[in-house]
Amino acid sequence: MTKSNEQLFQEFKDVLAVVGYDILALDYDKIEIAHPSRKGLVRRLGKSWNELKTLACPDTEAQRSRYLLIQNKQLSSQLELERNKTRQILDNCLAEIAKVSFQPFPIPKIEKSNESLEFHALRSDAQVGEKINAASVQNLSRYDLEIYQKRLNKWVEKILIFKEQDKKSLGLNKLVIDHLGDQVDGESIFKGQAFYLDASLFQQLFKSVECEASALMTLAKYFTEIEVYCVDGNHGRPAGRGENHGQTNFDRIFYTCLKKWCERQKNIKIHVSESPSMLVQHGNFLFLLNHGNAAKSWNGIPFYGLERMQRRLPDLYGMIIHYGLYGHFHQPANIEDKIFINGCFPGGSDLSINQMSLKSIPSQKIFYFHKTNGINRETNLYLDEPVKLTADRHNIYTAHR
Repeated sequence: MTKSNEQLFQEFKDVLAVVGYDILALDYDKIEIAHPSRKGLVRRLGKSWNELKTLACPDTEAQRSRYLLIQNKQLSSQLELERNKTRQILDNCLAEIAKVSFQPFPIPKIEKSNESLEFHALRSDAQVGEKINAASVQNLSRYDLEIYQKRLNKWVEKILIFKEQDKKSLGLNKLVIDHLGDQVDGESIFKGQAFYLDASLFQQLFKSVECEASALMTLAKYFTEIEVYCVDGNHGRPAGRGENHGQTNFDRIFYTCLKKWCERQKNIKIHVSESPSMLVQHGNFLFLLNHGNAAKSWNGIPFYGLERMQRRLPDLYGMIIHYGLYGHFHQPANIEDKIFINGCFPGGSDLSINQMSLKSIPSQKIFYFHKTNGINRETNLYLDEPVKLTADRHNIYTAHR
């Protein structure tokens, strides 16, 4: 039985309510759900494609509400699918971690001292899985999984050096680690990223858990108490911006696995944020932790964006935010002793060196903290030596054939 023009057009409107009214003609032809033929519609109704879409677009409040309900139902289904994927990944990871058996270390005794300061260490932008070929960046940087592990070991070593030299006068019994995101490098953060990877996203995850858990367990032998606070970065997304659920982030999966791994070591406590920002009270001071990717920057310098963001926080939260801790920019900085920006593990990449003419010595920021007086003795732990270029016998400093 041949459908009437009205029935055909109603079917067309129902399909557009599902796929969206801004769909292009060629995309409409390829959709997988049942739909009236575009060419048949144009022939039967005597209208162009754009005219048909205009006529089909909701023109009353009731129609617009119906369209939004259909769209929301579609989005809810997609989000639920993403949640299920994330839960499946996480459940499998936690099941494997549960098989790991180790004997917890004894908790060290409190060091008696003249003062009782806390040791705070920022951690961000390890970018595990990133591959930086020295030849492609003028020999100014180099990075892979092996170098990541060496720099992590150097980070632990330097923290323990500071702890040992200052414990008798300052105490430093408690270590606070602020994980500010981009532990993993991801796979689909920018076009062509696959050409700059040393490991898949799953390998990035498990390498991170293995190495960072080992580092934490080592530190637990020397600090009476370790508190770890964690927020997501942008590189943890499994797809492009807006293409997955906001809580589907491999940084968060890493933190959750790390928490599971370390749960038997009673002097380690790990707190994983469920939103991009985390507010933490230390003594008389309130800290905001955020990756920092929402702040705008100029030529890699985020001063104005972060300064504006910090000024808005009291109105946003109804509280005075004393300190802001951020990563993302790969350049360590201190803005007015209120905003602290962390360094990074790679030091320089194809983007920063070849397009922005920027690099830094791989570093992570630390400071000591007094519950009444606030932050003091802030410095950067350098994880590698500065690169020094030397000329070859042809007086060329960069790689060539």
